[in-house]
This record gives sequence, structure tokens and C-alpha cells, in this order.
Amino acid sequence: MAAPKRIEFFIPAPSCACSGAAFLKDQEKLSRMLALMGELEKRFPGAELVRHDMVEESAYADNLKALARYLREAGEEEFASRIAFSLKFVLPAVAVEGKLVAYGKVPDTDEVVAATGAA
Repeated sequence: MAAPKRIEFFIPAPSCACSGAAFLKDQEKLSRMLALMGELEKRFPGAELVRHDMVEESAYADNLKALARYLREAGEEEFASRIAFSLKFVLPAVAVEGKLVAYGKVPDTDEVVAATGAA
């Protein structure tokens, strides 16, 4: 299979620093997601890497719709139907060519590469 044309990253809004451990956990997930994005950019230089930041108010509704659609296709109707209330459980998420690779965690590079069908 050829290199993927589109890889999407759904990035959660970070917790407030006042939340202590949750803030540190969010920061660690964000760091891992950024590292993953960098690695995939190197492996697939021609791919479009799309970052859906849930903190970005102007794109929030569109990001929710896209994530809900991917969750539905993955058989997660309950999360999809209550997407705004499910974000804590389904973010971060990564999709390759419109199909979820992982949600609720940062996948490792090998998971994403395997989903592309590339060796």
C-alpha cells in the first residue's frame, strides 16, 4: 500500500495547571502526541498531517463532528452520540485515511504505521 495521504490528530484541551496531576498527565500526552506527529512527518513526508485542537473554538464543532463520525464507523455509537461529554474518554485520537487507529490514548508509531499498510 502507498504512503497515507492524510493522518489526523485529535488533541484534547489541556487541563488547568491548578488541577495538578491531571495537568501533568495532559502535558505528557501532548508531548507524546507531538513526538508522534514529528516521527510520522519524517516517515511520510508527502502525507497531510491534520491537527484538530479541541481548544480551538472556531473549529470545535467541526472537530466534534469529524471525531463522532470516526467513532461511529469504529462501532462506538454511545461515545459518538454524546461526543461533547465523551471527550475525556476518547481523546487523544488518531485517524489514518478516515479510520480511527486509536482513541483515548496516544498510539505508538508502529500502530499508526501498521494502519497505513506501509512496511
